[in-house]
Amino acid sequence: MFLFSSILADNFIYVERQKLVLSTLFTHSCYPSIKFALKQIQSIQMDIDLELNEREDVTPCDVGTSVKVLFDMINQTTSLSVLMTDACQAVLSYIAEAATYFHLPVFSFTDSDLSLSATDRYPFVYHLVPSDHAHNLVRKQLLEYFNWTRFGLIYQHGSKYTLIANDFSDLTVMDKKQWEINITRGIPYRYGSEWQDDNKQNVKTLLKDFKARDVRIIVANFNQVIATQMFCHAAREHVYGSRYQWIILGYPSLSAWWNEKSDCTEQELIRAINGTFQTRVPRFSIDDTEERPEHVLKYLEHFSDLERNYFDAYAYDTMWSLAYIYQSKVLFNQSNIRKIVDKIDFFGATGRVRFMNSGRVGEILVEQYVACRMMKDGSCKIPCYEEDENCNLTVVKLFLAKNSDSKTEPPVLHKLNPVMWHGNTPTTDRTDQIVQFQHIYLSVFLSITIFSGIGLIISISLFVFNIHYRSHRYIRMSSPSLNNIILCGCMLAYVTTILMGVNSSLFPQKSYTNVIMNIICAMRVWLLSISFTLAFGSMFSKTWRVHSIFTNIHITKKAIHDSRLLAVVGTLLCIDLFFLIFWQIFDPIHRKIMHDDPYTHELNEDIQIQPYYEVCKGEFTSIWLLILILYKGLLMFFGSFLSWKTRHVTIPALNDSRYIGLSVYIVFICCTLGSLVTFIPSEQIQLSYLLISMFIIICATSTLGFVFVPKIIEICRDPYARRRHQKTIGRFLHASCRSMLLTKKHLNNAILDNHQLNYVFAMQEQTLERLKEQLKDCSMKNSDSVGGSYEFERLVARNDGIEEEDGNFTLDDDDDDEESIIDHLMVDNGRTFQGNVARAVSLCLFNKIHSAQIYWPETVGSRRVSISQPEYTEDFCLQSTVISGSTEFEHDYDGLSNLDVNRLEQMRETDLIY
Repeated sequence: MFLFSSILADNFIYVERQKLVLSTLFTHSCYPSIKFALKQIQSIQMDIDLELNEREDVTPCDVGTSVKVLFDMINQTTSLSVLMTDACQAVLSYIAEAATYFHLPVFSFTDSDLSLSATDRYPFVYHLVPSDHAHNLVRKQLLEYFNWTRFGLIYQHGSKYTLIANDFSDLTVMDKKQWEINITRGIPYRYGSEWQDDNKQNVKTLLKDFKARDVRIIVANFNQVIATQMFCHAAREHVYGSRYQWIILGYPSLSAWWNEKSDCTEQELIRAINGTFQTRVPRFSIDDTEERPEHVLKYLEHFSDLERNYFDAYAYDTMWSLAYIYQSKVLFNQSNIRKIVDKIDFFGATGRVRFMNSGRVGEILVEQYVACRMMKDGSCKIPCYEEDENCNLTVVKLFLAKNSDSKTEPPVLHKLNPVMWHGNTPTTDRTDQIVQFQHIYLSVFLSITIFSGIGLIISISLFVFNIHYRSHRYIRMSSPSLNNIILCGCMLAYVTTILMGVNSSLFPQKSYTNVIMNIICAMRVWLLSISFTLAFGSMFSKTWRVHSIFTNIHITKKAIHDSRLLAVVGTLLCIDLFFLIFWQIFDPIHRKIMHDDPYTHELNEDIQIQPYYEVCKGEFTSIWLLILILYKGLLMFFGSFLSWKTRHVTIPALNDSRYIGLSVYIVFICCTLGSLVTFIPSEQIQLSYLLISMFIIICATSTLGFVFVPKIIEICRDPYARRRHQKTIGRFLHASCRSMLLTKKHLNNAILDNHQLNYVFAMQEQTLERLKEQLKDCSMKNSDSVGGSYEFERLVARNDGIEEEDGNFTLDDDDDDEESIIDHLMVDNGRTFQGNVARAVSLCLFNKIHSAQIYWPETVGSRRVSISQPEYTEDFCLQSTVISGSTEFEHDYDGLSNLDVNRLEQMRETDLIY
């Protein structure tokens, strides 16, 4: 009975164990791990009997051939329950279409295409390899791990790589504040030698776009052929190294994919690929968990060193997945197969095997290509730098991305090895842009403010000095009212330099800062223009007065008073005010923010400085400034011309005429040099402000020095104006007037003048002899003087207190102020000598009699003689006598009337006499 019961039990089990046929369609190679798994499954007491329907040869990866093989399987086998395949994406899509029609479950253990993961279109297709969506999830985690939020996408044209790029964009576009896809580009790559030039140009253009947009993190999806071309051009465009990080979709291949044919050498490719990240499915699970079953450990022991096919372990896990499905007898009810597949959970050779929506929830490995030098023992020592030769590439495992118990949560990165960076820190996802406000440094502003403050103190002190000593004779002669205007102009110039350094950084960031800066912007232009007009206009008017007096001998006798000079300054000031008001109404100057071109930090290439600065301008400021500069330039040029014309004039009576001319020169030079500051680059704000301020300070300070320092020295020498000053008026002799072309007419005039002067000198000798005889004749003391002293009176008479001495004019000290001095100058310059030349010469001779020893020029035919002063007694009395009865002398004396003052002036101008 026991034996019979055992036989019945065996017969019952045998009846219950159903034979199932597993059909395979391999387009790449055969997988020995499938038979190994089948043996392990049969060794376990299960109620199913799996039979492998394997073809002897490998089916070509061709759509027509593969579909025909599938239909042959369906027609020849009545018990076809499932299909295992490693078909490529192009073939698998057609197989999936046919399998959907026949309700045939298809298990793919090599493909991860997102297009075949659509459960609504392909409900009977299952993937043992994690899909490309899992790669995108890991990439997103990788970006978050290194805090990379800005990146670019490159993808190959085609459904597989386009869908990956779109899926990654969808993952990051949900949070636009965190992620920034800077640029996305596709590569229209075509195979064939006739398309090589176009392919190269497309890749080169793409890399230049990424480089121009400063894309540092590049997420790329393309096949091995395009990858080789891409990194070849990246090496030549320098899109690699410490500033760039490539993240590519890894290739499930055991061979070196960079050995594809390209225009670059192997070392160029290695330099470009060095440091690149890739995400790919692991060949074997590297998770050393203790939950692995014994049959998996036996498989790893036999096949871990076998490098026959990259997906061999996935084929092994596929067989065990089918075994668990058959054991549940779900294939007899295919409507519930998806639910059973989603419940599968075991540890296989490739890690934990779980499914969700017909896709594998598996492990993703993050690796890095690192350049290394191959050692003699076969090991690869790292690192190998870019300039080194004979470098190789090795793959370093960085992270293992695993899902938690919950399938819906994103994978978690488990660090395996440190990252080998080109620099000391991870690559930055962008050039760190630092917005920097370019303004005047506080130290520079304080320095200029101190200098300007000192100038203001000096100006105020000089203003007090000028007012206090305004009644002093020396100060009164220099027109103190105009000097006060010059001081006001200099003070405004100093204030302008301070306002030019004021910027919004000195104020708290409040709403009224913009209003304050708008007011300061307008004040800068107004004060600078008015200060120039007051200071330079006053100096210009003084120079014009000197030029008017000493360049025109036919000038009227009316003096040029200070009121006329003040009117000139007032006119210039009215023109300025009218122009500035018109400018402010139609195009007001206000504060504007200007952004300059960014530049790279000197010490860190990943830091970019974005400078911005504030300027004071309107819409047409350049045109208004051009008009103002032309107007001021013409005035300055004309003032410099007048100073040059009067450079030889020395007027102690107008005691600051030469110093005013020097000040005009300084202003002209500084303004000319200051105009060159406009050529300084806009980013050199410190240098521009420093130069402009120094030019203004130099102009104002030099003007104060030239105008007031001589006055201070004179006040110190004579504080009470007790010393009598001889106010000498020098002749205005221009160099160009002294040079002339001598002609025959000039020679005849010179001969005639020589004869006339010899005649004059002869007559003066006779006059001198008469005078000496009168002095020696003591009897003349008691002679009758009723007849008057006509001869002496006429010889020694003075005209209005004006003395003639050595050809120069001296004025009485009663004429102190500048107006009275100018009146005398005007009268002297225009009056005619009354009498004739003989009387003037006689007067000179008479005056020299009182000197102790005099020398008289040689007369015609005589030698130089000396006349000693006679000794006089106490009762000596000098009386004039009437010289009469000499009709011959009178006739000769009157005969010199043709040598009039005009001729004398011509002789002076031609240096015939002095």
